[in-house]
Amino acid sequence: MIGVLGGMGPQAGIDLASKIVANTLATCDQDHIPTLLFGDPLIPDRTEFLFGRSNVNPADSMIQAVKNMAAAGANVIGVACNTAHSPPIFDVFRREIEQAYPLVTLFHLIDETMLGILTHYPDVKRVGILSTTATYQFRLYDDALVRYNLEPIRPQNIESLGKAIFDPLLGIKACSSPVTDEARQWVEDSVDSAVRGGAEAVILGCTELPLALSAATRAGVPLIDPSTFLARALIRAVAPDRLTPWRVA
Repeated sequence: MIGVLGGMGPQAGIDLASKIVANTLATCDQDHIPTLLFGDPLIPDRTEFLFGRSNVNPADSMIQAVKNMAAAGANVIGVACNTAHSPPIFDVFRREIEQAYPLVTLFHLIDETMLGILTHYPDVKRVGILSTTATYQFRLYDDALVRYNLEPIRPQNIESLGKAIFDPLLGIKACSSPVTDEARQWVEDSVDSAVRGGAEAVILGCTELPLALSAATRAGVPLIDPSTFLARALIRAVAPDRLTPWRVA
């Protein structure tokens, strides 16, 4: 059974679960893969912990969530949050799960994104990154790209991107379905800024950013959705014969 650990934010987990459905070859209900969505919005804020404004590591709540998921039968699990993959959180989380539940396989969102880029966009050399400030601070995508000799490009308007995600009235965390016009415009402006900086593809490196952009490209530049790569990795691990062919944007 596939497990999706969501709640960070709530719509991001639902989005990952829907992409599992969308990337599964199926002609009827029974062709789909059993999937457990465990959405826990009470998991402490990742950014607050990473910037030292809270001493509560979200890893503890994530560990408990996976214990509940494993008890329900989920044994191939992905986490629908980029910032949660920061080493101070994810390393603690993964170590505990691997020790307590050796039959549970955790998939790493950033690693799957790198594999997806290298496999499906081999000619891309300069990659834009849109993310939260914590993901930028811990260089989750920057360092991963550099390891594969790819050049990371950040937009100039990082503050606007933060507003798009966190603004209490207009941001995606406050209004995710639908996303406000203002938040969508802030995200689009950030993509455009990365493209002006030379990006040949742009990673939407917060699991809520794809909610703001429905197109697969912008100005001819591919928009990389990490949740899609994670969804496909989860399907491949459970039922590789049911994975849809890749469609390049």
